[in-house]
Amino acid sequence: MKHEKALELILRLSAFFVLFGRGIQHLFYDAPYRIILWNEGLLAPIFNLFGWSWKDYVTSSLTDRFINYSVILVGILLIICSLVVIFNYKKGEKLLYLSGCYLIVLSLLYMASKYFIPAQFIEYSAQMFSPFALIMFWKKGQSDRLVLFIRLAVALTFIGHGSYALGIFPVPGNFVDMVINILGCTESTALVFLKIMGSLDFFAAILLFIPILDHWALTFCCAWGLLTSFARVGEESVFGFMHTLSTLGHEFIMRGPHFLLPLFLIYSAQKKAFNFLKATNISK
Repeated sequence: MKHEKALELILRLSAFFVLFGRGIQHLFYDAPYRIILWNEGLLAPIFNLFGWSWKDYVTSSLTDRFINYSVILVGILLIICSLVVIFNYKKGEKLLYLSGCYLIVLSLLYMASKYFIPAQFIEYSAQMFSPFALIMFWKKGQSDRLVLFIRLAVALTFIGHGSYALGIFPVPGNFVDMVINILGCTESTALVFLKIMGSLDFFAAILLFIPILDHWALTFCCAWGLLTSFARVGEESVFGFMHTLSTLGHEFIMRGPHFLLPLFLIYSAQKKAFNFLKATNISK
């Protein structure tokens, strides 16, 4: 029973972190709604059909306020969903379904903002599937289906992350900057470091599905997921650490699933091993 409670707590923290972090982002920063709502190629034909002025729409302060208020309202909803999780309110399951679906839509918007690079979408797998994982646990506890579901989410997250680090897709400038600022190295050294870690990301994603070796992969994913999340607030800043934490803290919080879901799999495997040994002793 203690093991079940611990597993549930890990999943609750994972869902809470991403929902609360994204909620803070929406309330105080922004979300990529404009990638669709200001997309002339997508919306102009509709405007032309009804005889509306595209220029008036995109330059209207009313339009801008509508987008801003929409982002804030969604932020409030995400914070409410995070409270459903932290207070273990299982009757709020529908809100979690809604928040999970929204996180998928949000990930698609981020992919659209990055020229539809698929790695941008799958990098968010652990985040957008955390609410669904908790719902699955609430319904049936620790099941083989849930474990496989989480394994896939973790593998996709690290494949997406590793695709950028390896240079399969253009290496984000902030990746390079974070390595340089934290390690105090040159740009060329930072790129080599990213290629090495990107290779390990892919290697770990494969080992996750090899029973004898998966514990090594999970240990790496848990540690590297924590480090890459903390890197968002671990950079040196001329304004000091507290300023960085207050402005970028949500970037760390929303990435909680990147290390909490691997931790769930580690703890889950320990429980299975314990049950196996217990059953063996009983049979003897």
